[in-house]
Amino acid sequence: MTITTFLMLLSSFSVLSGLVTEGIKKLISDKANMSYNIIALIVSLIIGGVGCAIYYQLNTIPFDINNVIYMILMGLASGLCSMVGFDKIKQAVEQITSKKD
Repeated sequence: MTITTFLMLLSSFSVLSGLVTEGIKKLISDKANMSYNIIALIVSLIIGGVGCAIYYQLNTIPFDINNVIYMILMGLASGLCSMVGFDKIKQAVEQITSKKD
């Protein structure tokens, strides 16, 4: 995968992740107890991984261990891009590590 292809896929996956996350936020009725940053991370992991797998399948790229690692990293990178900013990432880490009483 070239850098140009990676950046093109990353930008499209992060935009798509943001749109799907906003759609999920509109559908959820219990907004007080929901962590939107975690939802954004899960959605972007799924979209990045599945999108990268679709790209591999359409371009007949074999699914070896390196490409699976790239799929996971693409999901994480699209999550970072879709959350837009360090403060959102810091807030997501705090929400994951904090215990609810």
